[in-house]
Amino acid sequence: MAIAAQPDPNPGALPKDLDRCLVNAYVFLVTGCHTSFRGVQNGNPFFYPEIMPPIPYAKPYASPADLVTHLIDRNLDISDRADAEQKIAEIGYDRLRIYFASRRQHTVIGKPFRSGTTFDDIMRLYALDEELRALCFRHCSKFELAFRNLIAEELSSRYGPHPYFDDTIYDSEKSRFSAVKCLSEIFHKSRDPRAKHYFKKYNPPHLPPIWTLKEFMTFGSTNVFFKTLSNQNRLLVSNGFGVTNRNVFEKWIDALIDFRNVCAHHDRLWNRTFQKEINAYHRKAIPSGPPTKLKAFLEVLEFLLGARGHRVAIVAEVTTLLRAYPVAQPSELGF
Repeated sequence: MAIAAQPDPNPGALPKDLDRCLVNAYVFLVTGCHTSFRGVQNGNPFFYPEIMPPIPYAKPYASPADLVTHLIDRNLDISDRADAEQKIAEIGYDRLRIYFASRRQHTVIGKPFRSGTTFDDIMRLYALDEELRALCFRHCSKFELAFRNLIAEELSSRYGPHPYFDDTIYDSEKSRFSAVKCLSEIFHKSRDPRAKHYFKKYNPPHLPPIWTLKEFMTFGSTNVFFKTLSNQNRLLVSNGFGVTNRNVFEKWIDALIDFRNVCAHHDRLWNRTFQKEINAYHRKAIPSGPPTKLKAFLEVLEFLLGARGHRVAIVAEVTTLLRAYPVAQPSELGF
């Protein structure tokens, strides 16, 4: 005998055991609105129905051939249809969408492409972006190494080979606990032969000297460790890169980590407006242009690497690269 379902006495209530990461999805399904998790916890959700209009997604699948037809209908000049279909199949239309959008007339009905725009133009923008990422990632990698090395040098020269066990290097006891925990996890999860060698040969301490441990750290984890240090130690590192304003330097590091990740993960660099801007360092007139555009990040990298003895001219390198791609506008990169 089937048992009739009992009506929910409070259909709008959130289940108490609902996982944090599902709250937004649950509230949206129930109300059609977005909410903040903190508001839900306080029993007073904040809804923002204007963020997502209640329009169901109904676009069907489109093949590369369909997409090429769509582009032609929007006034894009495509001389080799088969090649265009192949490029879209290889790269993906959504990855190319931002390059297409940059050359469309968004105030005209149907958003046609600007007169004379070709598919080859779009592919040149894409090729420029690939070269930009490779160039910038190379210089980001140099700075990442310099950042790790200077931290290790400053700390080991003052506190010995295992400075992370010295309470005085940190800004608080909580920071010390956080740092040692983070570094221990990084090292003990490693399968690197150097880690295995240390485990077999030395104990105590359970962590190797900082000049070895730094080789297991990422840019992000190095910054996490750096932020646990005392103001004095962070200033030593900042000064080592020629920046006397510690707050500016720390903001630069946060921005450069995002910049590095864009380069490393094949994200778009060309014509990007970065969420984290380059804070002004007036003593050196950095940045000289928009703080959320590529040129500002290049100026910072060039200055920081130059302070450590690297002979680089990153801004000039990118300027030369842009000349090879006249289809791109320098202003799209902050030049």
